[in-house]
Amino acid sequence: MDGNPVWSCVRSDARDASTARREVRAFLARSADGDSDLDAAELIVGELVANVVRHAPGPIDIALEWIEGYAVLHVIDRGPGFYYRPRARADVLTDFGRGLWLVEKFGGTIEVERIPFYGTHVRVVLPVRSGASESALAQPLA
Repeated sequence: MDGNPVWSCVRSDARDASTARREVRAFLARSADGDSDLDAAELIVGELVANVVRHAPGPIDIALEWIEGYAVLHVIDRGPGFYYRPRARADVLTDFGRGLWLVEKFGGTIEVERIPFYGTHVRVVLPVRSGASESALAQPLA
């Protein structure tokens, strides 16, 4: 993901994770078209980071890239890894499984990859389209 923005934080630092979430939103706001759903994108980032904070030890890496005009979010943790099983509905009375259900409903495609001896890589297509040209999107942040 050369040239794409990356944020790193430690799961035990809530302020660091909150700052990363706000910076992701700010980056998207500068790059998105007017029809993008930045609130949903921020909710998705928040849910994925919250999952890591709750379930996985160590650092969190958050990255964005643009693919075919859409923002694609990557969240990588160093936890034990997990398997994702999409559900038709979330159980609103439980604390488990609702976050990824929300991510799936507000985002586009969600992919979860266990990385042996490392953690989990979650990839989500955000409801954010580019307002810039493809060549401008590939430029690194200053």
